[in-house]
Amino acid sequence: MSFKALLKEYAIIFFISLGFVLHYFFKDDKVILLASVFGALPFLWHALMSLYRRKIDIHVFNMFAVTVAFITREINSAAFIVLMLTFAEILDRYNEFRSRRAVEELLKLKPLKAMREINGQTEEVGVDEIRENDIIVVPTGARIPVDGVVIFGRAFIDESLLTGESMPVEKIVGDRVLSSTLNETGAIKFKAVRVGSDSTIERMVALIKEASKNKSQPEKLADRFAKIFLPVVIILGVATYVLTKSISMTAAIFLVACADDMSVAIPLAVTASLGQAAKRGVIIKGGAWLDRLGKIKTLVLDKTGTLTYGKIDLKDFYIDPKFQEKDFWLLVGIAEKYSEHPAGRAIFKKSFAAAGEIPDPEQFSVQKGSGISASYKNQIVVIGNENIIKENNFTLSDIEKKTVLDWSRKYGETFSLVFIDKKFAGLLALSDIPRTEASLSLEQARMLGVEKIGMLTGDNENVAKNLSDGLKLDFYQSKINPEEKLEKIKSLIGAGRGGVVAMVGDGINDGPALAEADVSIAMGQGGTAVATEAADVVILTDDLSRIPEMIALGKKTMSVIRVDTAIWAISNIVGFVLVWTGYLDPVYAAAYNFITDFFPLLNSARLFRSRV
Repeated sequence: MSFKALLKEYAIIFFISLGFVLHYFFKDDKVILLASVFGALPFLWHALMSLYRRKIDIHVFNMFAVTVAFITREINSAAFIVLMLTFAEILDRYNEFRSRRAVEELLKLKPLKAMREINGQTEEVGVDEIRENDIIVVPTGARIPVDGVVIFGRAFIDESLLTGESMPVEKIVGDRVLSSTLNETGAIKFKAVRVGSDSTIERMVALIKEASKNKSQPEKLADRFAKIFLPVVIILGVATYVLTKSISMTAAIFLVACADDMSVAIPLAVTASLGQAAKRGVIIKGGAWLDRLGKIKTLVLDKTGTLTYGKIDLKDFYIDPKFQEKDFWLLVGIAEKYSEHPAGRAIFKKSFAAAGEIPDPEQFSVQKGSGISASYKNQIVVIGNENIIKENNFTLSDIEKKTVLDWSRKYGETFSLVFIDKKFAGLLALSDIPRTEASLSLEQARMLGVEKIGMLTGDNENVAKNLSDGLKLDFYQSKINPEEKLEKIKSLIGAGRGGVVAMVGDGINDGPALAEADVSIAMGQGGTAVATEAADVVILTDDLSRIPEMIALGKKTMSVIRVDTAIWAISNIVGFVLVWTGYLDPVYAAAYNFITDFFPLLNSARLFRSRV
């Protein structure tokens, strides 16, 4: 951060410091008076605006003490307070600078050019010219320009920028790649899926900018503190004057109680915690959400993309003995090569691994609602649900019927049949893979005070029940639409009796429920723009273990702030006693306040060193 950006603040600090020197050696108060008045004006303006809005906040609290200091001609006291508030302003400006720098560093990693393939020919284009479904070529050493899905090749991609994963991740056909990640070795072609402002790097930039706009959130915690304690301090001051008739003692009470340290300590604690969260790949959009994270009692999660990877995988397969395995996978791969459906991409990925290079189909068509068909070298492949039997007049032997019936009972609606040249060729069972960390993460959340954990999903009853039982959830609801999700969140909030209800999701259908929840958490890497915009917390790494970590961080942050408040209260009680017993006049009261200011600051600074 440049010196010029903080010229006013540095000037105030310099002239107040110079004023203290002149006062000590020459008993000249002119410089310190002018510096204190000039430094207090911005804070006084904030306080007046708050009073105009009939609101008591931390500025009102501190300006009350500064006003008392000026009225009683305790210029040094006023200077101490203005000095601390100026440090708070520097901290606030530093937070703004840190957000801008983070955005600049991210944008530096965004490539400006890319290689696009059209009809087998490559051309260099600007990244802004890339459109959805364009084919992009990424050689070794190049950064990936937009999000997409690999359709050819193999590479090891450094994703540490986005996920924190230190080792390069292998990417093959069917895998997702993210914008601005680095291709360390290998070469791939991928189909663009998210371009422009919807790409991962652009969404990260937007999230950081949004979080920086919420810099006032830490102040809300300090304002809550001021709203509680300012009336108490005023009552004590009035009582002191009524009982003692001493203006000096009354002024000393107000100077001891000044909350300039809390103006710095609370934002400092929040800043440290937001930084710790960012290091773990989590963006929290303001300090107020730290408070709510620590108070979560009900945790509701979407299934696809949240409790699961949102990535369809081939769970099981059966190949009829009359077909060779390699021939089976080659023809299945040809049929699914250009499939847009996640199930098709999963089948193609397995085919590619089993049969090697997959040629293009000679003909391809979609059978709406049932499956697909393709032809290659006079062979016709049809893949789909049980409806393809009737639609294509296929027949099954008794043994084949029993095999299909057994799979139907075992896998419900999540399997496909394969026919080659009208003959039954095999079965493919698909599933959405549960996240490996899900069970442990939810158990850790329970240990941190979460009382109820449930799932809302649009998936069928069998799939939902199996996942719920496996994760030992307290409740679940299947085949639910976005409106029903929203109503369920509303009912949980209504029945929560003050407990915080959190919603975790990643899709467009989660947007309304996320917006309604007391605190909303989006899985940002695979999530939609709607989900990340509606959410208060975004997990960029798509790692569920970050949820208990953030709950713990919220609890720790609020614990530190409570300790800050306790330190302030205890030091004030001691200070009040010293004033009432005659040991502290206004000058010493201000000095006492300045010395004890550092105790909550040091306590808040512990969060910079703590680990999540």
